[in-house]
Amino acid sequence: MWPRHGRGHRDRRKGLFVTRALFPDRRVLWMPLTDWEKPSAAAVHCCAAMVKALEFDCEQHSDPFECADSLVIYNEVMDEYGLIIHDGSASYVLIDHCPWCGSKLPESARDRWFDSVDALGLAAGVDPPARYFTGEWRRRI
Repeated sequence: MWPRHGRGHRDRRKGLFVTRALFPDRRVLWMPLTDWEKPSAAAVHCCAAMVKALEFDCEQHSDPFECADSLVIYNEVMDEYGLIIHDGSASYVLIDHCPWCGSKLPESARDRWFDSVDALGLAAGVDPPARYFTGEWRRRI
């Protein structure tokens, strides 16, 4: 999962996130949680056009954020869809409806993710369990 802010030169697997305890009014990830991966077989999308748009196969780029031909992204950890902002980072703007079929897309699970991680009571600098870096955490709740 690769939401929100910059790639930087840090280890992208280290989830640097702002918890409610530090900043009660912010739910932002400062760094991508994991490297970009194609959605798993568990991910179900609204229409064939969305599935096609989410397919990423580029010989010149390693992920859709680097490729100007890639328009939409699905973040399986947060169960959210977005329009990619091609600014050199892993940024996207959330969308509520499919641009092709008009279907209502799922509500982002971002707040539930933060609530679940906060409820673990982890010490500062301790990463959440591995399931929180995949969509598995949503299926267990």
